[in-house]
Amino acid sequence: MHKSNLMNNIFYKVFFLFVALMVMANASFSQDEHNEQVTIVGTYDPSINQAYKINTKPTLPEFSFQTGQFEYKSLNIQQPTTITLKPIKPAAVRVDRRETVYNNYLKAGFGSRITPMIDFVHGSSKKGSHNLNIRLFHISSYMDIPDYSPGPYSQTLAAIGYDKTSGKTIISLGAGYEMNTNRYYGFNPEANYIVSEDSLKQMFNLIKGNIGFKSNNKKADQFEYDINLSGYYYFDKYKTTETDVTLDYDLAKPFRVTRKLDYQRLGIEGTVSYSMNKDSVSDLTNILATFIPYFKARYGIIRFKAGLNFTYLNWDKGHFYFYPILDVNVTLIKESLTLYAGVDGESVKNSFLKMSTENPWVTSVIPVTWQNNQFDVYGGIRGNIARSFGFNLKAAWLKFKNMPFYVNRRDNGAAPFNKFTVEFDDGSVFTVSGELTYTLKDNLKLWLSGEYNNYSLDTLAQPWHKPLSKITFGGSYLIAKKVFVWTELFSYGKRYAVLTSSVPPQEITLDGFFDINLGVTYFITKDLSVFLNGTNLLNRNYERYFNYPVQGLEIMGGVGFRF
Repeated sequence: MHKSNLMNNIFYKVFFLFVALMVMANASFSQDEHNEQVTIVGTYDPSINQAYKINTKPTLPEFSFQTGQFEYKSLNIQQPTTITLKPIKPAAVRVDRRETVYNNYLKAGFGSRITPMIDFVHGSSKKGSHNLNIRLFHISSYMDIPDYSPGPYSQTLAAIGYDKTSGKTIISLGAGYEMNTNRYYGFNPEANYIVSEDSLKQMFNLIKGNIGFKSNNKKADQFEYDINLSGYYYFDKYKTTETDVTLDYDLAKPFRVTRKLDYQRLGIEGTVSYSMNKDSVSDLTNILATFIPYFKARYGIIRFKAGLNFTYLNWDKGHFYFYPILDVNVTLIKESLTLYAGVDGESVKNSFLKMSTENPWVTSVIPVTWQNNQFDVYGGIRGNIARSFGFNLKAAWLKFKNMPFYVNRRDNGAAPFNKFTVEFDDGSVFTVSGELTYTLKDNLKLWLSGEYNNYSLDTLAQPWHKPLSKITFGGSYLIAKKVFVWTELFSYGKRYAVLTSSVPPQEITLDGFFDINLGVTYFITKDLSVFLNGTNLLNRNYERYFNYPVQGLEIMGGVGFRF
């Protein structure tokens, strides 16, 4: 059977399974309300860390190119744990007893690919006073992929976040350190390449911190502010460094422009950023300053935000940009159905941090540029049915300059083409995306998401290593408050690569792939659990990037303990 037909058949089967599960769940499910997906015990109010809040946009989850569920990304959010004591009946009050409160969670496991993992989270708080969050994490793997150079990797992080409420201000402090190691394993070691062992190793280090001040007003008509100073220092094994200091601000005040509008606010938001990049051949500094006056209001079923983005960018030379901003939401059915549309634009840095996180096999000497998103227009529909079935369908068109695309290259001499450089191009991309979710009493959760991209480029023949389509289906189910089962099925469509070693360069099509992750957790007691997870269950060494197959099947088991 042709691969595309096979993929279509699999997708349709998954979709019908999704619908069938929802129907059966509504007809027969009767479990008590419970949710064991949260690993930090106690109720909490998730919020984005101030250091990483600005310029963060929701996106579909990226494919985990090595070990699926076991690969963890940077700690980019805070999850303050607000401990709430259960009410005690007056007749049962005992002065010699205290309610048990859990502030810590420890999870440890070991995988079949010689993969030790440990994850510790601490969260403590006092309502209306402070929140403290700490995370320590490590995972590493040492098994090799057949017919390829050894490819061990590790990820380690330590992070701390602290929020303090002082009068009408919330003060946020954060700091973190991350270290990721990997190897350039994308070649057959039996080939006659002249490669030094040391040149195959890579190590990325990230030191980051922030301090922020946010208003905590009780009244809706008071002055609002959100100011955050953040910075990071990023460096690799080959003395490539990136330093960034950024000040983000958002100041707003209710202001009545006309009596016909409700919830009227005038505000100013923007960014002042200084960054510096150094490698073995270049030394570059960048200054970005944005000034965005905006107006937000509501009129009946219509909510909107309108503004102007004035941007100054000193990169290769001084640039001035102007972007209109408009976001409109129309509520057709209250809390159930909303139409939305808008237009936007911005300058985004293609930083060494961003590109090496997306593709950890890039070379250390890589061009750092700014992507100019000249015109981003979008529209869609979102809502929910009976507070159980949620959906979001969106179409967007982006016109850009200097978007990065990854191309295989050789590092030096007769070395293999096992590293990536970046080529930049102008053009546009049309994207259609959608998300469907279903939740039943917090015991059964199902989700289906997809994205299709159509690129039009000025110079490059294809959008090298950019997936044209993505599909993800997942679900989780809690059985009798004792067994928690989850699964995720994901698919990537075809991607394109270019073989620059041939003359002329040869275009290569990377086949689409489909895979499954599955896991189960058994709660021995309310505090102690054991888990068994499997990733890449189809055991296929498909290539997310050309010459870099992913690791195969891995089974990981371990324990979780809260205290």
